[in-house]
Amino acid sequence: MNLLLIRHAQSTNNLLYAQTGGSEGRSADPPLTPLGHEQARALADFAHTDAALRGLTHLYCSLTTRAVQTAAPLAAALGLPVQGLAHAHETQGLFLRDEAGVPQPVPGRTHADLLGDNPALLWPADLAAQDAWAGGFEPEDHAAYLTRAGRVLGELRAAHGPQDTVGLVTHGHFTQFLLRELISHGTAFFRVANTSTTLLTLPGPHDPPEFGPLVGWVNRHDHLSPEQVTV
Repeated sequence: MNLLLIRHAQSTNNLLYAQTGGSEGRSADPPLTPLGHEQARALADFAHTDAALRGLTHLYCSLTTRAVQTAAPLAAALGLPVQGLAHAHETQGLFLRDEAGVPQPVPGRTHADLLGDNPALLWPADLAAQDAWAGGFEPEDHAAYLTRAGRVLGELRAAHGPQDTVGLVTHGHFTQFLLRELISHGTAFFRVANTSTTLLTLPGPHDPPEFGPLVGWVNRHDHLSPEQVTV
């Protein structure tokens, strides 16, 4: 299976941090900025000519607003549905801090609401159709993040074979744990820009056990102009 990890486009929280260096005034579930929508459209336009994007057979995304919005133009360009994955969210999930600075969970949105951002979105089978996504709140725990990354990868591997090229629109920090689970690179941190792609070819069930994933590239963003690159 080929796995293409796609970081979501620039969100309002990304912009807030770029402007202030902090998170005061952040949103629990931020939408894309106007530049973020430009980045998502640029990725979708690139899919018409780029072999890796054009070759996607399946497309997934987390249930955050920014991931769902990022996946929308790509799904339209490729004519693919987008399968929502409840466990592919950013580390810590959706939260806001209370007056004492303690993170408090915030629920996500319903399928009906998110369809307004992405008409191709399919709801996870394990979530009730009418219910909002719970938001994925979790304590700050790297071991738990790694376990969740393993769960996401296990579900994708179980659903797809060597003939499939799977795209997953996910998040910058969670991508680090997906990569740690895949290539066991320790605590190194890979910079991944908004809408950048990271390609891995995962060994199949009949490959020798010593075979690990083949890393095609990390943080590819040549669909963006230099002025459009954000982190």
